[in-house]
Amino acid sequence: MKGIGVDIASIPKIAKLIASCDRETLTLVFTTQEQNYCHSVSDRLLYYTLCFGVKEAVGKALGIGLVGIDWNEIETDLTQAQPQVRLSGQAKTQAQILGIKQWLVNWWEWQDCVLVNVLALCEEQINE
Repeated sequence: MKGIGVDIASIPKIAKLIASCDRETLTLVFTTQEQNYCHSVSDRLLYYTLCFGVKEAVGKALGIGLVGIDWNEIETDLTQAQPQVRLSGQAKTQAQILGIKQWLVNWWEWQDCVLVNVLALCEEQINE
């Protein structure tokens, strides 16, 4: 395993963030795909919170947090049964330096929070 990241994100805090930002400002944190998906589901605040938590957890698994990485360089694809992580820019470069080839994402909703756990795997671990 190349890295582990864990984050707990508060749904009410993310709701306040969403309410206080226009769509253009949200693009600094959430990609257009993430925003489109979140607005297409009934519990959009839950899924915005999940995307936020994944970004935080991936930054931790990369070993640098979000220092030098733009928020939207870490994208969560929620269109599949299991959330998928896509990286770009400096986040992708850091993952390549570490030899990360795949991300495993688990998450749980608990009270008014989302707990996210990500595992960063290298090539050898994928084939095991």
